[in-house]
Amino acid sequence: MKVFVLIQQKPLQVKTYTSLTALYEANKDILEVSKSKLDKYPFDRFDYVNHKIVISKTIALTTGDVRNMQKEQ
Repeated sequence: MKVFVLIQQKPLQVKTYTSLTALYEANKDILEVSKSKLDKYPFDRFDYVNHKIVISKTIALTTGDVRNMQKEQ
C-alpha cells in the first residue's frame, strides 16, 4: 500500500497518510504549497522538500513482504 509521509521539521513531527488529499486537507495551513502543485509533483522520483516540510511517497511493507525479501537474499 502506498503511503505519504509528512515530516515537519520544527517541531519535529512525522505523520503518515494513505492519500495526498488527506495529507493536504489535514495540513494545508503549514504546507505553503498548493494542492495542484502537489498533485503534479513527481513523488515517484523525488521527495518534496521546502524549508518547513518533507513529503515522501513510499510503500508500506507487510510482515509477508519482509519475509519474502529475506528469502530472496
